[in-house]
Amino acid sequence: MNKNVTVIVGTKWGDEGKGKIASREAKEAKLVIRATGGNNAGHTIVFNNIKLPLHLVPGGIVYPNTICIIGPGVVLDLEVLLSEIELLKKAGIPNVEERLKISGRTHVILPYHKELDVLYENFKKHPVGTTKRGIGPCYGDKNNRTGIRIYDLLLPEKELKEKIEEAIKPHNILFKANNMNECVANAEELAKRYHEYGELLQNQITDISPIISDAIENNDKIVVEGAQAFRLDLDHGDYPMVTSSNPVVSGTLCGAALPPQALKTVIGVDKAYNSRVGNGPFPTELPASIDENGNLIESDLELEGDVVRELGHEYGTTTKRPRRCGWMDCPILRSAKYTCGIDFLCLNHLDTLGQIGLKLGYVKVCTSYKYKGKIINYYPDDMNLSHEIPEPIYETLEGGWTIDSNCKTYEALPELAKKFIEVVEKASGIKVKYLGTGPANDDLIVRD
Repeated sequence: MNKNVTVIVGTKWGDEGKGKIASREAKEAKLVIRATGGNNAGHTIVFNNIKLPLHLVPGGIVYPNTICIIGPGVVLDLEVLLSEIELLKKAGIPNVEERLKISGRTHVILPYHKELDVLYENFKKHPVGTTKRGIGPCYGDKNNRTGIRIYDLLLPEKELKEKIEEAIKPHNILFKANNMNECVANAEELAKRYHEYGELLQNQITDISPIISDAIENNDKIVVEGAQAFRLDLDHGDYPMVTSSNPVVSGTLCGAALPPQALKTVIGVDKAYNSRVGNGPFPTELPASIDENGNLIESDLELEGDVVRELGHEYGTTTKRPRRCGWMDCPILRSAKYTCGIDFLCLNHLDTLGQIGLKLGYVKVCTSYKYKGKIINYYPDDMNLSHEIPEPIYETLEGGWTIDSNCKTYEALPELAKKFIEVVEKASGIKVKYLGTGPANDDLIVRD
């Protein structure tokens, strides 16, 4: 089987800047696929100097010869999707509707999923901190075999109504029991509304398998734009503080309807410092002016985490929430290398880390942990059992650096920046091939 599939995967908790390397890889791709998650993910693309925030449509849509696919592993909020299509058309991107294909197997987020998302979070003693967009409850219906798929929207309205009636029975009981009568779903109204959405999207809804098989047989390049990241994976992440899908490479291939034999390259993406939105363990987290609910609090002190957050503009693309920030964590990278099969690393915000170092006077890299009385170089998965967060063991580099806009090669980087990269490579066991040195997609150094 021809091997020409490149998968872009986040190595930590998302927000690593996957869009930058995905955009580069998609330039020569025949297919670009979004495979997991929903509009709880987000990235910004640039077309004719216009910034376009996307949450569902693959960023490869900016290239006029690329076919973009939303795979069966995704859950779709159709109102968000339709607004993105209009945004792209108004920006002048050619043939958007002709080049966007949606697997008919993709599941649909309905309004009651969002209400359930809020309710489930309220039930929990320790909320996950979801985006309240209905992602988890939609995957829940999918697993219960009562989900509504894109194909269902093309059925006669009466048949769609019958499917929705079956799906909402337990949900309506739950809403009524919790005095949420305003959330009780009406199958007839939903069937009418979503049947109309199906009519609007009928030219994009298709069986994607022949498109993918033709591309593999022709040895065309296929790029899979990963959403979320390794530590948010439902099976391999910081459960229960995870997303509702499998954004590791194996899950991404499944959600894209791709065979593992076609995989050529896995590019892991990370930032030169780390960040996290929502709750869950974060060994290298720095103290910051953020409360337990993730909200900014007033403080006369500028803590280390505040410096990192403000210099890195660390606020969620989708949620706008301030991100928790910390130093580079190499043991997680080492674990991601084997679980995700990472070949090369793309390290973004190298310029930002240099500015952080200039302000604080130092840069730190976590190279190993002290955990349960031992020194380890991997991310342990039994923290819920041990009730212990690994203690980072740091290597400290004194000072910071500035990267000139004309710097286009690894050799031209400041010596301290190169030293930082060497430390990361040694501790993680992954070669750094791509270096993000600024906000634009072209601010990228590629090492031989």
